[in-house]
Amino acid sequence: MIFRKLDIYLALRFIKMILVAVSSFVVVFVSVDAFDHFTRWVDKDVSPGAFLTYYFYGLPYIIVLVLPVAVLLSSLFLISSLSRRNELVAMRSAGISIRRIFLPLLIVGALTSIFELGVGDFIVANATYQQTQVQRVEIDGQEPINYSRRSNFAHRSPDGSILDIGFFNGQTEIMDNVTIEWFDDSSRVTRRLDMNRMVWQDSTWTGIGTVDRIFGPSGALVFSTADSLVLTEITETPENFGSRQKAPEEMNFFELRNYIKSVDLAGGDSRGDLVEFYLKFFFPLSNLIMVFVGAPLALRNPRSGKSSSIGLAILLAFIFFSLLRLGQTLGHKGALPPLLAASIADIAYIFLGIFLLSRASKA
Repeated sequence: MIFRKLDIYLALRFIKMILVAVSSFVVVFVSVDAFDHFTRWVDKDVSPGAFLTYYFYGLPYIIVLVLPVAVLLSSLFLISSLSRRNELVAMRSAGISIRRIFLPLLIVGALTSIFELGVGDFIVANATYQQTQVQRVEIDGQEPINYSRRSNFAHRSPDGSILDIGFFNGQTEIMDNVTIEWFDDSSRVTRRLDMNRMVWQDSTWTGIGTVDRIFGPSGALVFSTADSLVLTEITETPENFGSRQKAPEEMNFFELRNYIKSVDLAGGDSRGDLVEFYLKFFFPLSNLIMVFVGAPLALRNPRSGKSSSIGLAILLAFIFFSLLRLGQTLGHKGALPPLLAASIADIAYIFLGIFLLSRASKA
């Protein structure tokens, strides 16, 4: 019963600190961004409703971004507070080990990881898109994008080719002034196909008035023209072109998994997409890892003030996000396997947490 009351006490204090930290970060983030764009808001005579709607849709992204830092900062604050008020000494005098004291914090950290996993995967992408639409329509005064009839846009196919489309008509299933480029692993153009028109017929795209250029490794050029050319390489249907194409980082687990399968089937390079897929698991896990690092680290200097804890949290968060970005970049370039690239920051901080926890247990 004593342990249960203690667990609830520590967990509730930790949750309250996380909520306060997240709220503070959100207020600072929104205030800085709003102040930075203040002149723009005034010049465009943005209404209070559009202003609030814009930042409302931006909240999920901000929360997902700052939550690991908030968890790290709260774990430092909580342990330091327990030490300054001699509560930590009382717990240890009662025979409660450091690892047992940390247990409710780790449970809360795990729950925040699950929360971020759900929010980041199913809410952030759509909310961010809605935010861009508010900016486009209510702030910039432009018309909403009509994906069934649009002009001058690019589309990436699963095989890695890029389509530059002059005009798409979803009703007639015809595209005008289309250029398709294929690339090798070094992003060098290996083939370029220019067409006056692309027509969807018999469940296949057919190019009309085509000019085909194939570039050899040594710079040799093979040039050919045709009145019509069946494009079996383009596997998308008119529905694919008539809907918003999501970037890999905007897709949820299931969408990205299916997209990677389509890229592999088309013979494309899915390494970068695999990195984004694994990051969907490993980035939310950082909340638990931050508790694993922050709580024992606070024991090394338990009497430190809030300013020291804030500085330490910012430093640790900066290093973590730098490692995360480094792994992501190396993974996209193929210098690291996708799984290692996505998890390198987590692995480094797990080892740091194990080291700090072992030192704290011996203290």
